[in-house]
Amino acid sequence: MKTLGRKSGGKVVRVNPRFPESTAKRLKEASAIRGQSVAAFVLEVVSREAERVLEEEKYWNMSIEAAEKIQRMLAKPPAVNAAARKAAKDLAAHVRIRS
Repeated sequence: MKTLGRKSGGKVVRVNPRFPESTAKRLKEASAIRGQSVAAFVLEVVSREAERVLEEEKYWNMSIEAAEKIQRMLAKPPAVNAAARKAAKDLAAHVRIRS
C-alpha cells in the first residue's frame, strides 16, 4: 500500500484491488446511481462492511470458558418449579402460534 498523505488527521493509503471485469462494471453502474466516483463508492461500501464484521466479531464471539459454561447449563437445565410454570402460563396468554 502506498501512502498518499494525510486526511482527517490520519494517513491515507492506496489499496489497489483487482476486480473481475463484470464486478468492475457493476461497481461503475452502482457508483453512477449514487452520483459517486467508483473510489468513493467502494470506500463507503467496504468501510461499512468492515465495521459490520468488526462489530459482529466484538459482540458475538465469546471466550472458551463462557462457551463451556453455556454448554454445561444446556446439558443440565434446572428443574421446572412453580415460578417457571407460572412464567410459562403468563407467556402463553400473550403468544399466538400460527400454523
